[in-house]
Amino acid sequence: MEDFHTLYTLHREQVREELFRDKTDGIQLGFFYALMNIVKELSPLQPETSPESVWMDYLAFLRTVDEHKKSPYSFMDWDEVEGIEHLQATLQEGGALLTWHYGFVRHNMITIGQEIRAGHMKSGLPFYLVAEQGTVEQEQKLSSWNTLRQFAGADLLNAEDEMIGIRLYSHLRKGGSFNLFVDGQTGFNADNRAVELPFLSSRIRTRSGIFRILAKTRKPVCPYFMTLTEDFRSKIVFLPPFILEGDIQESAGRVYEPFRHQLLKQPALWRFWDRHHQQVIHWKEDEPTLHSAEAESQVDWFSKPLEGFGQLGLNTASGMIYNLG
Repeated sequence: MEDFHTLYTLHREQVREELFRDKTDGIQLGFFYALMNIVKELSPLQPETSPESVWMDYLAFLRTVDEHKKSPYSFMDWDEVEGIEHLQATLQEGGALLTWHYGFVRHNMITIGQEIRAGHMKSGLPFYLVAEQGTVEQEQKLSSWNTLRQFAGADLLNAEDEMIGIRLYSHLRKGGSFNLFVDGQTGFNADNRAVELPFLSSRIRTRSGIFRILAKTRKPVCPYFMTLTEDFRSKIVFLPPFILEGDIQESAGRVYEPFRHQLLKQPALWRFWDRHHQQVIHWKEDEPTLHSAEAESQVDWFSKPLEGFGQLGLNTASGMIYNLG
């Protein structure tokens, strides 16, 4: 990806220019939510880089990655692969590759597919890519990406299918492997036994089903993430696999721990900042949404007004949210 640095720099300049141009009339609600979540999550930690700057880098990174979505063959291999032996061990035993919507998420199957074709997975079994229903339907329409997945030996599996738990359990017992995005937060029906975990400065609620399945089958779990080095080289990192125990709270925390460390290092690479508030059950410094006739004088950014919804404002120094509608 020799052109990534150039594209990213271009998009960062475009994003900053567009945001400040649109600031007067209000920004898209999704952009506003992303900034709100970044400010409320990072500000209590007093990071060296301002949350506002992280937010703009986040939007620029998304735009750059989306450019590669249009052309799958523009990214054919990782510049750096770390922990390949951990991937191989997990595929050979049969287990779960757990990751997050972080970095170059579309290209996770490059290295995994290479190892499957090299014979590191039990023959006769598919490798499942577990995704929410909307993603499965969208991906099936992208012929080039489907071709790449088929070449890698991967099948899409709907996380919202009513039999998803049984299918994954059976697949693991047969020695199969699958990939799942832990931050996807989708599954069949509501999760009545959700797990509460520390995030960066907040506490979140996450679905527990996958952790229960993995603890019951005692199959290896290999967390991994896709990132970018300081000199803009693409990198995928596979961590040592481990077995989840019966304490689901502790197991979920163990899975999330390496992601929290990585997110602190490069927060702009997480795709789900715009929906993070849906998971949060307690911010570090919870503040009520305020209604004020003079609120506009206290906000740095506000959302574009929407009929039936209104308008929100944010003070980036305090993390205070104002209802302007």
